[in-house]
Amino acid sequence: MREIGTVACICMLVLALVCAGCTHPPVPGRHGGAAGNVPANLTAHTWVLDLYVAGDNQFKPVLNDTRITAVFGADGLLSGSGGCNIYAAQYDAGGELLSIGPVASAKTICSEPPELMNQEAAYLAALHRVAFFAFSSGELRLLDGDRRTVLVFSRSGLSAPTELTGRTWRLTHFDNGMGKILPVVENTTVTANFDPEGFLRGSAGCNAYATTCNAAGEALDIGVVDVTQTFCSRPSGIMQQEATFLSMLKRADTYEIDGNNLVIRNNAGDVILVFESDRSEALLPLGGTLTGRGWHLRRLADNAGEMVPAIPQATVTAAFTRDGHLSGAAGCNWYGTYYRVEGERLFVEEIAFTDFYCSTPEGILEQERQYFSLLNRTASYEIRGGMLSIYDEQKTLLLEFSSDPLGA
Repeated sequence: MREIGTVACICMLVLALVCAGCTHPPVPGRHGGAAGNVPANLTAHTWVLDLYVAGDNQFKPVLNDTRITAVFGADGLLSGSGGCNIYAAQYDAGGELLSIGPVASAKTICSEPPELMNQEAAYLAALHRVAFFAFSSGELRLLDGDRRTVLVFSRSGLSAPTELTGRTWRLTHFDNGMGKILPVVENTTVTANFDPEGFLRGSAGCNAYATTCNAAGEALDIGVVDVTQTFCSRPSGIMQQEATFLSMLKRADTYEIDGNNLVIRNNAGDVILVFESDRSEALLPLGGTLTGRGWHLRRLADNAGEMVPAIPQATVTAAFTRDGHLSGAAGCNWYGTYYRVEGERLFVEEIAFTDFYCSTPEGILEQERQYFSLLNRTASYEIRGGMLSIYDEQKTLLLEFSSDPLGA
């Protein structure tokens, strides 16, 4: 089990949106714009921000070496990266109308590049102004109530060949930054999962990371890397190894695959990262088993470990996207985080969530706190007969969901 230090406290802060005695916030499936009416071209892609309107109402391009994304889930949940922090919100779309609810965001402070936090704040503020959406020459434009464009997105246009995708790559050796190739620290796991649409995600040993990638021929181009901010105290050397791995990843220039080995080199032709993989290890989320469905909570473990039914009037959902985001409604609030899969193992990172107060139905907030607690204990999963079961390290059942294809 990880030991989490003070840095993790920053990540675990939530966006405070407390309103004592307020009415129950709408959750997916209860509001007017049914998810099934959302245009497929809105939900089919991960959108990457190109331009945004800042406080002076002037368009600004996204800062170099930063990446802001938006994923519109067909279950009515918007999630992505704000450049520094992940975020999640409920949205409602129909025709050309688009409304976005309060945004839940982690509260990590990123100092590089300069102005990154101002850019993220401007982006999240612009989301609150959105009232319409439109497509133009392959771009997604979000407009305010006066039909003025405030955000402009494009598809990433990236790709990864099939020889890289469909399996988990595990790091075996890395350049220590001084030209010496070292084996990974014992009892640590560093992974890389390449998505066909050009996204790379995995575990850096302690933290989860996500980035874009573009592979053509032998060339490999890695984009800006988003990393969670947990601190792990053991095993000894894990944080130094993680920092070195992420540094080497940014220097990737070419790759080659020899059997079950992936070798990545820098622009001088030096080996900097070596991975191995078993092609039989299919990535279930990329195959559509976890993704492409709306998971609805049916039962959860109480404090005594007994499985009890979820409150019928409190909708709790989980939506897994192909680029490693998990988001959903927790009954009163909505949440977002990163996830990754290795075989039957399921890892969930720190959760960002809104902080509404709901008085009805009775017990809703107690169930929500229990749900988040159980989700943080996730270690493995199983899908059988349209049911998703989540277990802890001891293979004790924690959560049980049923599924419907999104948009059905």
